[in-house]
Amino acid sequence: MKSRCHLGRLAVVPLLSALCSLAVLGGVEAEDELKSATLLAFVQNAHWSDRFAADTPLTVGVMGRPAFIRQLRTSVEGKSVNGHLLRIVEWNGTADPNCCQVFYCATEKSAEIKPVLQSFNAAHVLTIGEWDGFLDAGGAVNLFLTDGHMAFEVNLRALDKAGVEISSRLLRFGQIRGRTKGRPLP
Repeated sequence: MKSRCHLGRLAVVPLLSALCSLAVLGGVEAEDELKSATLLAFVQNAHWSDRFAADTPLTVGVMGRPAFIRQLRTSVEGKSVNGHLLRIVEWNGTADPNCCQVFYCATEKSAEIKPVLQSFNAAHVLTIGEWDGFLDAGGAVNLFLTDGHMAFEVNLRALDKAGVEISSRLLRFGQIRGRTKGRPLP
């Protein structure tokens, strides 16, 4: 994978670094704010092998907690990322997996997660979750708290399968799985 360097993407790395170093003081709301900012950082640092038209929104489908969906709508919906306005939609389980470029799973119910992730295997969708088994179930990025700080782990094989590349400037802040010997980070 090639590394992409865009000025807008570089601006988010210090922001993410600062957010990841903040202790979560306000419970679930503060945690959701950090997760929203981290999601935005991943979207800003992602490149899809399948291009989509410049005038179309970049859609984030969200399954799970309604409070997190509200947080995303407040904090990231309508922002522009590489010429695409971000749109947040609630995933109801019946929509076409091609309806979004990013899928966020805000639940830990493995029985619900696994079939949904399987439906995204063929679609070029960046999958992000917050369940400790998310990467093992086929997800690409897992967000979690450690010692009161936001952290993430990434499965490079899942990203390759999805046709999504994440800048190494962001990946260096997380734990990496699926790296093959001799293969550098993107």
